[in-house]
Amino acid sequence: MRARDPFWERPEVVERFATRPPDDRMVELLSRAPRSTRVLDLGCAAGRNTEWLAREGFDVYACDASEAMVAYTRRRLVPYLGPEEAARRVLQCTMDDLAAFGAESFDVVVALGIYQQAQDVGEWHRAVAETARVLRPGGLLLVQHFALGSQPWPQPMRPAGPFVFEATEPSGEGRRFVLLDEATLDAWMGQHGLVPEAPTRVTTRPTDEGGFWRNLHALYRKAR
Repeated sequence: MRARDPFWERPEVVERFATRPPDDRMVELLSRAPRSTRVLDLGCAAGRNTEWLAREGFDVYACDASEAMVAYTRRRLVPYLGPEEAARRVLQCTMDDLAAFGAESFDVVVALGIYQQAQDVGEWHRAVAETARVLRPGGLLLVQHFALGSQPWPQPMRPAGPFVFEATEPSGEGRRFVLLDEATLDAWMGQHGLVPEAPTRVTTRPTDEGGFWRNLHALYRKAR
């Protein structure tokens, strides 16, 4: 388990993530689901999806490695759950150490823009193994993952290992990501007993710096 990344503690980063609406794919997937469905928002950031889940009455839990993101998400949940329950349900932990949650605890895990933050392939697999551990057999994993070929900033990303890339933001801050293609994402998920529920697809999203992210959108079901 690596140290917390200071990037995610910056107030302007928290505010940027806080203003985003809930994810359309998540809303579509869960709108008709029973409100007793237990959902983990993995890497919840500033709680855009967690708040929607709480407002809709789902049995929601959330976690993030960032202290600032956890505090913000807890505040968003107070109107729906109260301060004590919000603190109990939104936890600070890393994606590769979900020891706070029991095995087969969740019907759905929402993991949007989280796994690519792994610093190497080993951390990536530990994170997905932990997700598979806490997901019930037959449960669903909703994924968004940065794809190979992304070029978010003017300077090209630099290879730092198999599927691992480094980049420098315009601010001068270094970033590292695990970037995958569709086939590799599906194959690696399959190593953890997670099989595609729908075809994995790719979209492209422009960045404010004139570049773009390629995003993989996937849905997996844990084998029974």
